Amino acid sequence: MARNYKELQAKMDPAAVADNRRRVREELQRMALEDLRNAKQATQSDLAELLDVPQSSVSRIEQRADMYLSTLRNYINIMGGVLHIRAEFPDGGTVTINRFGDYEDEPYVVYAHAEGNGSYRLRARPWNNQGKWLSTKALRASGFLKTMKTLRVAEPQISAIRKSLENSSETEIGGIAGAQRVFSAPDLVAAGFEATPAE
Repeated sequence: MARNYKELQAKMDPAAVADNRRRVREELQRMALEDLRNAKQATQSDLAELLDVPQSSVSRIEQRADMYLSTLRNYINIMGGVLHIRAEFPDGGTVTINRFGDYEDEPYVVYAHAEGNGSYRLRARPWNNQGKWLSTKALRASGFLKTMKTLRVAEPQISAIRKSLENSSETEIGGIAGAQRVFSAPDLVAAGFEATPAE
């Protein structure tokens, strides 16, 4: 007779459960991009659609040993993760590098908001809920489409977001399998977002 995994897990030694969780975390830290995508139960086609690139481009990203940080960041962000760059030194010191150029590379979650009369506004909340929100001005349909494309949101997803806004005044721009997708501050500023008062 098949047994429920949760029932079996409840009978396991707590130390064994903790050790198993530790080993899983360690394995996740050593994953290649393809393994990470598979662990998130996403296909190359899923990522290609959300990144608005051919499936072959996702394959090349996963095989490359050297790539732009923005490419790697977008790949991770699509799956709902946040890329952190950390420098570790022989003396044990560790520094997180989160400032590239003029902008702090803070992740944001973006919401599309229907303003009425055929206009839209995009609003971005800091991923960690600390700091100022960013927002676009009110956008007509063509400006909304252009801004979404600047953020590398695929056309099928843009259509789904606009359809969702017919029934709701606001919707989150999601990633793979409903995961929260994050965007970087430099990308948002390049797409016309500006600081707004904290919500």
